[in-house]
Amino acid sequence: MTPERLELNEFGPYTGSQTVDFEELKAQQLFLIHGATGSGKSTLLDAICFALYGKTSGNERGGDEMRSDFATPEEPTEVTLDFCLGEDRYRVRRRPQQTLAKKRGEGTTQKSEKAVLYDRSSVEEKSADGVPLAEGKRDVDNRVGRLLGLGHEQFRQVVVLPQGKFRKFLSAGSTEREEILKVLFETGRYERLQSALKEMESEAKEEVQHLRQRKEDELGRHEAEDAGELREMLTETESRLKETQEEKGRLADKLKSAREKLQQAKSDQEALGELEAARQAVEDLREKRGAHETRKQLLEEARRAAEVAPVMDDLKTRREEKQAADQEASAAKQAHEEAEKALQARKEELREERERDERREELRRERARLEDLEEDVEQLETARESLAEERERREETARLAQEKEEKLSGLETELEEKRADLEEKEDLAGKIELLEKEFEEAKTLKEKAGELSRKREEVQEAEADLQAEKERRSAREKKLEDVKGQLSGLEERRRDAYASVLAEGLTRGEPCPVCGSEEHPAPAEETRDVPSEEEIESLREEKTQAREALDEAQSAAASAQSTLAQKRAQVESLKESYPELEDMTEEELETNYEEAQSALAEAREAAGEADTLEQQIEEKEGQLADLEESIEELEGQLSDVESNIGGLESKEETILSRLPEEVRTPGALEEALKSATEELSDLEGALEEAESAVQEAREERADKKRSALSKQAAAQQAEERLEEAQKKFREALQENGFADPSQFEAARRSKEKRESMKEKVETFEEEWAVATDRKARAEENAEGIEEPDVEGAQETVDSFNEKLDEVKEEVTRLEVKTEEIEGALQSIEEIKGELQEADERYSRVGFLSNLARGDNESRMSLQRFVLATRLEEVLRVANEHFDHMAQSRYQLLRSEDVGDRRSGSGLDLLVHDSHTGRKRPVATLSGGEGFMAALSLALGLSDVVQNVSGGRHLETIFIDEGFGSLDPGALDRAMEALSDLRDTGRLVGIISHVSELKQRVPSRLEVKQSQDGSTLSMKA
Repeated sequence: MTPERLELNEFGPYTGSQTVDFEELKAQQLFLIHGATGSGKSTLLDAICFALYGKTSGNERGGDEMRSDFATPEEPTEVTLDFCLGEDRYRVRRRPQQTLAKKRGEGTTQKSEKAVLYDRSSVEEKSADGVPLAEGKRDVDNRVGRLLGLGHEQFRQVVVLPQGKFRKFLSAGSTEREEILKVLFETGRYERLQSALKEMESEAKEEVQHLRQRKEDELGRHEAEDAGELREMLTETESRLKETQEEKGRLADKLKSAREKLQQAKSDQEALGELEAARQAVEDLREKRGAHETRKQLLEEARRAAEVAPVMDDLKTRREEKQAADQEASAAKQAHEEAEKALQARKEELREERERDERREELRRERARLEDLEEDVEQLETARESLAEERERREETARLAQEKEEKLSGLETELEEKRADLEEKEDLAGKIELLEKEFEEAKTLKEKAGELSRKREEVQEAEADLQAEKERRSAREKKLEDVKGQLSGLEERRRDAYASVLAEGLTRGEPCPVCGSEEHPAPAEETRDVPSEEEIESLREEKTQAREALDEAQSAAASAQSTLAQKRAQVESLKESYPELEDMTEEELETNYEEAQSALAEAREAAGEADTLEQQIEEKEGQLADLEESIEELEGQLSDVESNIGGLESKEETILSRLPEEVRTPGALEEALKSATEELSDLEGALEEAESAVQEAREERADKKRSALSKQAAAQQAEERLEEAQKKFREALQENGFADPSQFEAARRSKEKRESMKEKVETFEEEWAVATDRKARAEENAEGIEEPDVEGAQETVDSFNEKLDEVKEEVTRLEVKTEEIEGALQSIEEIKGELQEADERYSRVGFLSNLARGDNESRMSLQRFVLATRLEEVLRVANEHFDHMAQSRYQLLRSEDVGDRRSGSGLDLLVHDSHTGRKRPVATLSGGEGFMAALSLALGLSDVVQNVSGGRHLETIFIDEGFGSLDPGALDRAMEALSDLRDTGRLVGIISHVSELKQRVPSRLEVKQSQDGSTLSMKA
């Protein structure tokens, strides 16, 4: 990374706009930033860091604190940095959060932080920004970090060496230096590994303790010291259980016999009880017999009274008919008299109506006069209606004109808003190309994340395949060994069989065909079940097949091993090509993708909306022209209406002069005519109604007279029927044995009552028969039975039940105890196996955890070991510079003293003095020596951090440190070391107020301080 151009606007102590063109310094490679103390030299480094990362070089001030005190409210604070990475050129522009004057109106407004990154590789003009790559603080921060391969803290140590910071690193303690190195070399994963191992150790320890506690709990629940004592308890419990079960059987037999005796006693007791109940039932019914006979007699009387009841009912009906007929005859007579009175009243009303004939004639004349005025009134109303219509038309036309004026004003406002909206949409649509590029990058990252996940799954599958192939290979190796063993056994048996065959042919005194001896002291015995040649040949074939199968399995295992290596390489390739996949979670990648997709969609939508807005604006402009034309037309119509209204008003006055005053108002004539007509109609109607009423009254009187005569005849006939019914009733009483009506009424019962009495009589007779039969059977069943002792038999059963329940409870308790002890023994055996595995796991994990966190000979944790290794690399590079500056007198070393692992040992620095041959702390170096050591250490850190982080090659370094502590010789050597850096192609910038450096470094930036702020000038 090489800076090309830095532009500051109202930043730090600088006033206005200041520009640094680093291109003019490339020829010299080494340049000086010179100025008085406090003039703003270090602010240039702050500006570079702020442009790239949004943070300052010293990290002591935020971007929002870098606004110049000399800035006016209208001028924004802004930093623009052009830089190149190899052949690629970029521009980053940032504005911190700041308060600026409003563009419209008075007052100020808070502006949020802004950042934009451009690709300038394809542009030549210095003023051209190029193609936007990222916009917004977060996106720009991420993109710059990916481009440079360094975070802010690493960049400060690699490119920008802030004032006092690397001297602090030199003199820091081991613990403080560890914190710095952890950030620079990003060793957090080793710390996380230590924590993970510690957590695994704790979990393993907890598991061991848990298993031991489980075992103790199992033994404690049964109050046993160990499993042996628990087994003795099981044997004893099983023995007691067997004895209790036998006792349970004996008690069950005794209980059965006692229950049978109890049942017989209860049966005898029930028979005696039934006899007593049957006798009592007969006695109870005997007491009720008198009442039964009385009820039976009353029932007979009620039956005879029922024969008379229909005649009595007929008599009652005739009495009711006679009473009704008398009432109707009386009412008819009264109605005839009232009809006569009504006729006389109607005749009087008719006489009164005929006295109003004169008023009727007067009303007929008034109606004729009013009808003659109807034509003039109609003309007046027509003129007034036309006049009202024209006036309403005038108001409507004026209202429409007003509405269109308001609509015209609203349309003009809407046009202004749509034009502003169009401008905003076009600005957003202009970013589509940048957003498409960002979306494609986010999409690629998301797809590669999915691909990485699939590749990792493929690695797991390949590992599983490899394990399966290894197991298959082992199985086939075992199979081959088994077949070899079987074949060897068959061949050995075959050889033994051959010896027995030869032994059969041996003869005493004759030589053996094998050894030639004539003595045969131990001939082979006869062997049975001799393997056939086919069996041996079959096994040999099986051996060959097993060998081939093993070769196949070995080949498959090798292939699986190769596949696994290939899959792992693919995973590593993806991680190397896309390191962001390791730094971002799946959720972050998805969010990044969705945000990029949403932003692109929004921009595309804005482009579409811009086209729509252009059409809408064109339509609105057409509507505006139409409205203006319509308003002009309405104004002409309004003038015509005013002329019409004048003519109609004149016509109204002419007609009014011909009409009487009382009919000039609208509807007056109609109302007067209506009133006269209605009054005449009412009078004529009243006369007709009076004449009609007299006629109706005459007819009503005649009807009432005929009705009265008819009702009187009906009353006479009802009286004759009543006398006949009374005669029949007297005859019915005599026939059924009743002396008078009172006897009949006393005997009379309703049908329901008679049926109820009959049912009770029949029920009693049935109950008497049942009771006498029950008594006879009960006497037969109880014959010869004595009173049983049921209570004693029940007590015997209860006693046996109680004893049996106690024994059952004991059996259940012993069975449960047996199962619990057996379960405990089984659990203890299972826990024993688990505990052994857990102890072994705890031992392994504990060893690794202790080793990783520094419980080892070196008292150094895993992370500190890695940092110590990196520090060794830094010191190796630093000593190359320090050796030259210090004329080979000093060499920086890492202390290897073993201390307490908690104190952070292993990262302390010493300096070896070749003049004394001794090592001593770096704090003992003088000011100038310390500066040279710190500068060497900073240069070493810069090189190593850059190499380890995998960042781009950074061809620039800025050194902000006091060179004033060096004597002339040391200053010469320091400058020679920096010149060596320049010879490697790096651009080296020195920030210092030391005047002597102005003679040594001809190319410089001069920072001049004044009351109006600092300014920059270039001298190359």
